Amino acid sequence: MRCGTVQVPMVSGGKGVVTLFVTIVGSNSKGAKQAVFHLPGGPGASAESYAPILASTYLPLSEAVGKPIIFVDQRGTGRSKPFLECSDIAVPAKCSAAWAAAKIDPLAFTTPNAADDLAAVAGALGLSSIDVWGASYGSRLALETVRRHANLVRSLVIESVDTSDSQLDDAQDILAALTRVGSECASNAACNGVIPDLVATTEATAKTLATAPLVTQLGIIDTNMFLSDVSSLMEWSRGISFVPAYIASVRDRDAAAAEAFRGVILSLPFPGGQFSEAMNRLVNCTDIAPFNAAAAMGRNAASTENLLSQARRAQTIEQYVKPCAGWPVDPTMTNQPVLSDVPTLVLTGAIDSNTPLENAQFAASHLTNSTIVTFPSTGHFAVHQGGTPCGESILAAFFLEPAASVKTKCVGKAKPIEKLPLPLDASFQSAFITSLGFSADVPEGWITLDHATWRTAGGVVGFARAPGRIKDAIAAVASQVGLETVAPKQEMIGNLTWTQVSGPDTSLLFYQAKNSVVVLVVGLSNGGDVSTFAKRIARSITSP
Repeated sequence: MRCGTVQVPMVSGGKGVVTLFVTIVGSNSKGAKQAVFHLPGGPGASAESYAPILASTYLPLSEAVGKPIIFVDQRGTGRSKPFLECSDIAVPAKCSAAWAAAKIDPLAFTTPNAADDLAAVAGALGLSSIDVWGASYGSRLALETVRRHANLVRSLVIESVDTSDSQLDDAQDILAALTRVGSECASNAACNGVIPDLVATTEATAKTLATAPLVTQLGIIDTNMFLSDVSSLMEWSRGISFVPAYIASVRDRDAAAAEAFRGVILSLPFPGGQFSEAMNRLVNCTDIAPFNAAAAMGRNAASTENLLSQARRAQTIEQYVKPCAGWPVDPTMTNQPVLSDVPTLVLTGAIDSNTPLENAQFAASHLTNSTIVTFPSTGHFAVHQGGTPCGESILAAFFLEPAASVKTKCVGKAKPIEKLPLPLDASFQSAFITSLGFSADVPEGWITLDHATWRTAGGVVGFARAPGRIKDAIAAVASQVGLETVAPKQEMIGNLTWTQVSGPDTSLLFYQAKNSVVVLVVGLSNGGDVSTFAKRIARSITSP
């Protein structure tokens, strides 16, 4: 991996400069004439946000295509300078005054300028052409790069498509996504047997919770909490399949199952690195808000809306529409679709409530050399967050031969999950623990959003790394679960020596790696031998 900086003008012809932080990883990083540029989402996220999946996604992709992968911390984010920040983004006048004092032009931090930055970085590295892969907001930036620098772009991948004409009002998007979840459930006999009309059940359950909330150990689930949880699950590729199971658990007043979902939702990973809230607000207010009026949202409200879409509309108005009043507007900004014949791969989740399938279809209709690949039972970030070998293989094949026909036989069928399995019925499957960099057997059918913790009703399996030595890790972790008085025991499990601290329903296993301690936490509250369960998982770990 190599890191460096590239300086570009803050404004064309102006005096100020922006220093872009650039990270290059993978194959042939020195002297390459071609490279893959990966553009993070957000806006406001930096390249560091993808560090947890560097080993599992980007290094194998780089080796497969024989090119380095380049991350540029977009101007205003991460380690690029200046980092755009404001002490009170709810008051645009305060931000404008602070930036003026620092000689920062906020309109220099728009998507078109960021697209020009990518071309500047490519030039500084001596690249003759680039493959551009943008996800979520990154797809909007990728499309803008093609609009402004088509001759530089060899191929384009847009994932979870956020187009220049996207609407802030996505209330209808989440309703359409919920309807698709219902259709997938209806086509599956087991799911349909548990929750035959998912959309109507969601509405009825939300109304019931208004007068009879469900009390769990992780909070009270009332109407607002329920709708928020459904929305959160629908934002994550790994969560979409579990939407029927969550709705059914709340409908059936199954507190233990509902707690499993609440646990993963409460631990949702936030983008890593230095996320710029000010950049997020500025770009959305500059790129999208001028083409969206708050009044239009009310006029566009459909009579078919339910409580979930109404909640999403209210959230959007509070987070974006109202706050955008008073932010600077770039009069040259356009929301016209990008027209291009650059070879393009469009990757989308069939049930994406953030950047819906319709976005992908609209963008592709103006890209004459494009192919759409739709992944069923998948939401936002269809490939790199979902960690699907199928999606990654399609991506690698496309970068190798953009003009070749895209092979999609590996794309599976819809797999809605109507019920969480009981811990004692667990079967296991191998999974890559993205944040730790190794594989382990984990319980199949348990829910995870971060690929570090898996939960079901009455069961949890989690992995972590702790700095220092085992004794320090034991002291820190055991006290959190009431096992500080239990004597540790060493045991050879598989080919590794583990230190175990176990109680009636919780087992902790610690392995001393070179510079850290691997921690495995297993909890079973519905009976069963938790120590044996934990050892079964530890035995599958061979090189942590």
